[in-house]
Amino acid sequence: MRVLITGAAGMVGRKLIARLARDGQLRGRKISALDLHDIVASEGPAMPGVDVSIRTGDLAAPGAAASLVASRPDVIFHLAGIVSGEAEANFDLGYRVNLDGTRALFD
Repeated sequence: MRVLITGAAGMVGRKLIARLARDGQLRGRKISALDLHDIVASEGPAMPGVDVSIRTGDLAAPGAAASLVASRPDVIFHLAGIVSGEAEANFDLGYRVNLDGTRALFD
């Protein structure tokens, strides 16, 4: 099973990775590959027997989302986003990351 996590270096992303590393399964299927994506490099989890790749970049950048889903993940945890305070202070950035990035991922 291939798993993609966007926002992997964020608070929720790190907790999810820790849980997946501990359990190693989703609904009875063993995870074989874990792709982590964030703007900052996250530390890869220790998951013996699992191919872990870490990618950095802007989800809203042209072609970024397409390259992430090219591996045809079975499960996507989309956790990438700009939190409300920062999004309110810089509306254009919040819109681009929170809305355009999400749209690009699911187009």
